[in-house]
This record gives sequence, structure tokens and C-alpha cells, in this order.
Amino acid sequence: IRWQAEPEAIKYNVYIQNESYEDVLYTTLPASQTSLTLPNLPAGSEKDITVKYVYLDYDNEENESYVGSGDFRTLPGKVTNVRQEKWWYFIEQFEATWDDQSGADGYEVIIKTTKGKTIKSGSTYGNKVSCSKISNQKIYTVQARAYSTINGQKYYGEWSDKAYCFTQPRIKTLKKSGKKITVKWGKVEGATGYDIYVSTKPKTGYKKVKTVKANKTSYTITQIGKKKLSAKKKYYVYIATVKKVGGRRYDSGKLYYWDTKSGANSFNYF
Repeated sequence: IRWQAEPEAIKYNVYIQNESYEDVLYTTLPASQTSLTLPNLPAGSEKDITVKYVYLDYDNEENESYVGSGDFRTLPGKVTNVRQEKWWYFIEQFEATWDDQSGADGYEVIIKTTKGKTIKSGSTYGNKVSCSKISNQKIYTVQARAYSTINGQKYYGEWSDKAYCFTQPRIKTLKKSGKKITVKWGKVEGATGYDIYVSTKPKTGYKKVKTVKANKTSYTITQIGKKKLSAKKKYYVYIATVKKVGGRRYDSGKLYYWDTKSGANSFNYF
């Protein structure tokens, strides 16, 4: 950051705005210094900075006067943590998101099938994208990159790693008999496994009771952690699809859950 020297300045105060939109003194510089470097900032970050000069008035007391302010940004970096947020089975649509870069003007996104066919591409201002008219029988990849226009020039960050998006399995059978729950679900093509979750509450408290391989589409639940199931309680169940690619683990997340009283005939949304 650079500014023009003020002849009356005896020093400069540099302020940075905090999350409450208050200017907080960052540093004080001698009058001979008219530039400042802020080191070790993350890529794609943003700082609102104000510089004021300090001068002596007629009573020889210090006063401040405005030099300038601006919204300063670092160049965009590689987008991280691209992930599936929701997959709507019945309307065949999914939503993906990623970690926001506060200094980015927007993001370019590309969505493909695993065979490389582009389904959707374009720009978005927020850190999420939705994709419709997809197939519940397919797996899709999502990549994003940030961009910013700084001093009239457009800069792009590196493309993110591929994230894999796919549907949550549909539960076909959910039966409770005594202290056991039998659950069966539909196979998801391309999955490498399934996570099975159970809770005594509809929207919270879920515990993963088992991860099974892709060739298995049923499981009998007898306990949550070290605690055996109760014959008198109603339980809530959902399954998440799992896919492992290159040492990284992706899952479908959760949108639907079932309960042992209604069985597979009825479901609810998180």
C-alpha cells in the first residue's frame, strides 16, 4: 500500500476494519514512510484499510487527518473443500459448495459426468452452485476457481480438485423387531461403500453404526455405539453413499431420513 507524503505529517496511523466494521489501529509509521506491506495474508483475502496522518495544531497538540482508504485484496488462490451439500432425489438436482474467498469477485464452475461430458459451466457470485436435469444413476464431478478484478485486470486462481457428487441411497425396507433394526437400500452405481446412521431423534444425535462395502445393500442394526437398541423406542435412520477417489473420501451427505415406525413407506427432510 502506498500513499503521497503529507507535508504536515509527523507520523501516520494505519487502521484495518474488523468484523464489526470498526477501524482498529494496526500500526503507526514515521513521517518518512509512505508505504506498508502486510505479510502472510491468505490468498483471496480482503482488507478495508484507512491511512491517516498525524499533525500538530496551533496548541501543539496532535490531531489526525484523512489520507485515504480502500478495499485491498490479495490475488485469488486455489478453491478448497469443494463438496456436495444436497441432492434432491425426486427433482433430480444437486447443490455443491466450497470454502469462500472473501476477496473474490466470483467463481467459475464446471460440472461433468465421470466420462468427461460437460453438464454445466459458467460463473457464479456466491460459493455454491446448483445443477438440475441430472440422473440419480450417475456420479458428477465439480470444479471451481476464484477470480478477482484488481486495478482493472482480471486474475484467476487455480482450479480446485475434483469433487464427486452423487445421490443418497433410497431405503427400501426398514423394519424393527425387538431390539433389532433391519434396513435395506437401493444400490448407487459407482459407490465404494455406504455409511449407516441411527438416532433416537429425527434431526440430531445421529451416530454412524457401520460402514459397509459397495456390494452390500442391507444391514441389521443392534446397537448405537456400545449401547444396545431398546425394544420400546422409535429410531431414525439414514444412509450416506461413500466414494473413495485417490485417497480422498466423498459422501452424499444427508437430506432424507426414515423412522422405524413408518418404515420405508415414508420419509422426512433434514
